[in-house]
Amino acid sequence: MNSSSRYVEATAHPTMGIVLLGGLSDPINRIPLHGSAGIAYTIKNKDSVARTRISFSDTKRWYKFNGKEIEESSRSPMSFIRKYEERLKTKYRTKYVNFESENQDILSGSSDAGAAAIGKCMQYLLPDEDPVAMENYLRMISESVGRSLFGGLTITELINHGTRTKQLLNHEELRDYEITAFTFPHERRPSDDIHFNIKKLPEYPQRVMSANSKLIELQKLAGKKDIEGIFELAHNDTDEYHSLVEKAGVKIITPEMRVLMKDVNMIRKNIWCSYIVTGGNNVFVASKNEDSEAISDKLQRPDVRITKLIVTGQPKVTSSNI
Repeated sequence: MNSSSRYVEATAHPTMGIVLLGGLSDPINRIPLHGSAGIAYTIKNKDSVARTRISFSDTKRWYKFNGKEIEESSRSPMSFIRKYEERLKTKYRTKYVNFESENQDILSGSSDAGAAAIGKCMQYLLPDEDPVAMENYLRMISESVGRSLFGGLTITELINHGTRTKQLLNHEELRDYEITAFTFPHERRPSDDIHFNIKKLPEYPQRVMSANSKLIELQKLAGKKDIEGIFELAHNDTDEYHSLVEKAGVKIITPEMRVLMKDVNMIRKNIWCSYIVTGGNNVFVASKNEDSEAISDKLQRPDVRITKLIVTGQPKVTSSNI
């Protein structure tokens, strides 16, 4: 990253859905049309993070992602920085506010991680700013950023014309479970293909009611620390969600992924496990720690990468010179 004498740097983790989100109010503010839930994850024994730095300069401005200059757009981090730029310039007596970010070993959910990392930097720099307003501004970058901001298991609910996320369980409360990612060798579809097609379906109002009902059930399961019940709910939601997504003309689950999912259902007759498929090219399989290796052995394929994941916590400020 570029050198600067005054900066703050933070890391945040990627996420995956538990109650999957489909449908946004508009392409700019990206407010969800129903509640959702998710978890923050990292690779077991290795950091899977977005690493982001906000710095100040009196000579030059830069905005970089993975080492390359980025342009301003409605989903660019620059749009979020603009909300706070004048306050930063006044408080820190600087001419330019700069941004850099890079992804490290992220399988899926990188936009949540990137948005949460820049949010953590901004919270550090402007601690008196309204955190709910900041979360909603961050949705311009990623609609499910709250999952990464709070870590562990979270739900995001609609409140008035915005959203608010809260944590239901911290990552330590899910430490006895592991998630194995089976990554297939094909390109993922853009999330907006889902968000702006699914809401056109006549069945969409029913999906909204179903998703919100699942959030009520999820909170009950979390209250009882019923982790397997939580992943069972996610398994069922994956099936419901993707049946609608395919009706909307967006095919996420390939035939090869479908075969693996059927194999998971066979394994479930003897060993507890469940699957989650979000919007990418991964099938995530949750299991007890002690069963993870045996399940991986049964499901391995020649062209499918296997990665062990665990649920993880909130973003962290890793260094600063302010």
